[in-house]
Amino acid sequence: MIEAVLHATPLFWPGTLLSVLAALLCRHRLGRWLGVVPFTAFLLVLSLGGIVTFTLLPNLDAHYMDNLRYADPVWQTSWHVPRPAELATVNQQSLNVALFVPLGVAIAQIRPRTRAVLTAVAAAALPFGIEAVQYAVPWLLRAADAQDIAGNLLGLALGMTALALPFPRTRSGRSGEPPRSCRERTAR
Repeated sequence: MIEAVLHATPLFWPGTLLSVLAALLCRHRLGRWLGVVPFTAFLLVLSLGGIVTFTLLPNLDAHYMDNLRYADPVWQTSWHVPRPAELATVNQQSLNVALFVPLGVAIAQIRPRTRAVLTAVAAAALPFGIEAVQYAVPWLLRAADAQDIAGNLLGLALGMTALALPFPRTRSGRSGEPPRSCRERTAR
């Protein structure tokens, strides 16, 4: 499936290169403005570039194009939140979810929280904008699909909550058993 996606997106490598360059150029300034370390700003720009590369660059896979709806007035509106079984394999649904996870991880690290909330709202609007562009611009050879919006929003939510999960720490600060209190250490 990944090979088919890369074959259908011949501009993947140039898009990735431009995304990396843009992320490298603006990571420090954007990081200061968002209150994050430069790596997080790099991840934010890189993930946005990846989203644009995979969703808005023309799709040139002829076999795949035969089965798509291009600006079809009967836009598919039946959708559901992807189930874990659907995400366990590499398919269009799991790729739609995975595409937005890094963006969610980067947004979860933004400080102050008001900027994080504003960025999260903009990121949540992004899947709707992408599908609207895919619907309105048929020469992109992309299919507008409400199910993609559900997958993208799930990936964004998973990424934003991944860092909020409690991870037990050892005395050395690594994950593992929780550190002992001072009383437990001196009682021995």
